[in-house]
Order: sequence, then C-alpha cells, then structure tokens
Amino acid sequence: MGLSCGIVGLPNVGKSTLFSALSSATAEVGNYPFCTIEPNTAIVEVPDRRLKLIEKYVPAGRLMPAVVQMVDIAGLVAGASEGEGMGNQFLGNIMECDAILHVVRCFGGDKVLREEPVDPKGDIEVIELELALADLATAQRAVERTAKKARHSDKEVLLDLEIFKKVVTLLEDGQQARSISWSAREMQAIKPLCLMTLKPVLYIANVADGDQDGNSDFAQQVGAIADANGSEWLPICSDLELELRNMSEEDREMFMEELGVTELGLGRLVHKAFDLLGLQTYFTAGEIEIRAWTIHKGDTAPIGAGVIHTDFEKNFIRAEVYSVDDLVEHESESAVKSAGRLRTEGKDYVLQDGDICHFLLGK
Repeated sequence: MGLSCGIVGLPNVGKSTLFSALSSATAEVGNYPFCTIEPNTAIVEVPDRRLKLIEKYVPAGRLMPAVVQMVDIAGLVAGASEGEGMGNQFLGNIMECDAILHVVRCFGGDKVLREEPVDPKGDIEVIELELALADLATAQRAVERTAKKARHSDKEVLLDLEIFKKVVTLLEDGQQARSISWSAREMQAIKPLCLMTLKPVLYIANVADGDQDGNSDFAQQVGAIADANGSEWLPICSDLELELRNMSEEDREMFMEELGVTELGLGRLVHKAFDLLGLQTYFTAGEIEIRAWTIHKGDTAPIGAGVIHTDFEKNFIRAEVYSVDDLVEHESESAVKSAGRLRTEGKDYVLQDGDICHFLLGK
C-alpha cells in the first residue's frame, strides 16, 4: 500500500525546499513563481527505528522500510480553478494524492519575491478557495450527468443525484467536503469524484530558523486554523531541514544535539500523515529481509497478507504473530516462542502496529 502526499501552497512559500529536504531529491528550487512546472515526485523511505531493533535479533540480508510518495505540486495561485497559472494541470495532480500537505509561509525577510506581507490566514484561504471551487465544478458536472440518467433510471441513481446535490450545497456554503461525516452509501457515490476538499490535510507551518517549536504568532495562526478545521499541523523550518539533510550523519547528529532537535522533519511529518490516513505498520522478518508493510488500522491478518501479494489474502490459513516489544524483551524468536508470546491467529485477527508476522498459506 503506497501513501501519496501532495505538497501544495502558494508560490515561494518553501514547498520545493521542503520537498528537497524530505526526499533528498533536488527539486528545481527557484525564487520565482512556477519554478516547479512538472510535479517532482520522489519515493521516500519512512524512518522507523524498529527495523534496526528487529535486525539486532533476527539477522537479515537487507532492511526494507515502508515508503511514501512525495509530490511537489507547483505553486497554486488565485484563479487556479479557472485555469490561471496552469491551474487545471496542478489541480489534477492533487486529485491523485491520498493526503494534502499544505505548506504555509510563516517567516519574514527578503528570501522570497512576494510583495505581500506574511499572512498565513490569507494564504490558506486562497488555496482552500481554489480547491473548493474546483470541487464545486466537479460536483456540478456530476449533478448534470446524473440528472439526465435519473429521468429513466432506478432509485440508486436518484439517490446518487441527491448526494451530489448535497455536495454542491455544502461547497456553495463555503464548507470543505471533509467538514462533515458521510455515510458509507454517500462515500460510495462521491469517492469517484476525487474531491480535493475531502482529502485529509496536514498544515505545515514553514517557520524561520529558531522557531522550530512553532511559537511565533504566524505559526500559531496556522495551528488555530488547523484546530478549527479538525486537522493536524506541524511547524518545520525547511531551510534547516535541507541543511541537516545535506550533512554527513555524524555532523547531523552533532548539530541536531546542539539545536535540541531529536527527529528530522520527515519522521514527524510521516507519522502525522500516517495518523491522518489511519495507517499503521507491521513487519515480516526472515533471513533474506526484514520489511515494513503499510496497512490501515483495523485491517485483519488476511488483508495484511494481501498487501504482500493478492494471492496471500485468498490463500490465508493462519498467522504466527508476536510484537517488536516481545522480540526486544526476549532477544530471539525462539525465546519469544518459549515464553509463550508467539501467538497463532486466524482470519478474524486485527493486526496491530508493530506486529511481526509469519503467514501460513494454502494452495
């Protein structure tokens, strides 16, 4: 299961710098609008200290962390929903992502070519308005298409029509699609629309060096908006993250200790994104490799096995399961088994974050 995060924001808020820092990829970082025209995409390893812990007791040929796809989407501008600034293309890129990482400028100075003062609230409103207007156009087209079918169709089509009208009304009232709860039947109808305002959003306050905790008035504005929207937010200094990323591991650890920084932004960001999407990690461990697998919270053992290969879900018989904590405590898989901590679980078992699994499959 791949997690795809679209990094959005106005031009020159530090999106491409953040992308470069998080992915170690060099996006086309420039101090002018539309320095990113084609979206830069990177497959980024998810930092997880548990892989090293497992390797300590289960020697393996390689470690395979979970991954997340980061997409640096070109800076949106007012009017993007009507095609301004190549807006249609960029909005289409957002539709393909699972979550939105909304970067907001929370630093001053002369580092960017923008005439406007620092205005986190106003910047957020511009982006969210454009996404809402684009979603409104999508929902209105769905109403028009479905209305034609509804003249000679069944109750399900009529129900779809009412659901699409509900979306239109919500957006016209200035609300985001994610602002209300949708029933399973409603989600079935609106999921194909790929509504951008339905996607979970993580607000990233791009702060000045020295404000890593996000205590400035600018960062706190972002936090207040996130709280009001029921969303998450995270202060990150993209310049500092990029500087740290380009250091040697030894220098980075020393510098982070001096700054009092315990974790790079990628780790904090990915963990927030996982929570946002209701994701978690389980592991498989053997002589060849130790691998982290991404699943949804609440997934059963057969579904988790199916992430490895679709046939595994169909042919699932049972799973042998223990936790990373069990392994650390007893220091070997055989000792875990002797201590009675290795469990046999069936098809109804709900996988937990940090489970280590061996699957028994039929033919």
